[in-house]
Amino acid sequence: MARASKRDGLLEAIVSIIERDGLTPLTLDAVATETGMTRAGLLYHFPSREALIRATHEHLTGQWERDLVASAGKSADEASAAERHAAYVNVCVKAARRVELLLMLENTESGGLGELWQEVIDRWAPPVPDPGDAAGVDRFIARLAADGLWMHEALSSRPLPAALRKRIVERLAKLLEGKD
Repeated sequence: MARASKRDGLLEAIVSIIERDGLTPLTLDAVATETGMTRAGLLYHFPSREALIRATHEHLTGQWERDLVASAGKSADEASAAERHAAYVNVCVKAARRVELLLMLENTESGGLGELWQEVIDRWAPPVPDPGDAAGVDRFIARLAADGLWMHEALSSRPLPAALRKRIVERLAKLLEGKD
């Protein structure tokens, strides 16, 4: 159990480095310096930079999935489509971290790492609807708006005022429910 805890601590340090400096300067030496570990000690947990990056993707997508489960109060398998979609929107409209966006953008085609993110999205987000499905289109608009709000928060140095954020979330909930 101690190893998992130490590994989680290392992953959070890696997240901090990426959040602060971006993905390009992320090296085993940079992580060793940040954490005070030796390079050899770090190699015990992550035998290569690629393993370190994959573990970071898995760590963050795992956190995202746990947030979605917490929002829905149940797993994706146990939740109805409406509960999954509401959880997706509710989690997306919370503060985003730049690191998630950087990893998604940097690795959409690299070694299936983008697929880790897509699997979570496919389990929880409203799917692309048939054009004739008005309620499905509304749910998808809510998804796109939640994604856009998430991206805005990840990129902006000026978070939205709480009152505006609340109004947006209320409106997205109405779209998910099929109410104008």
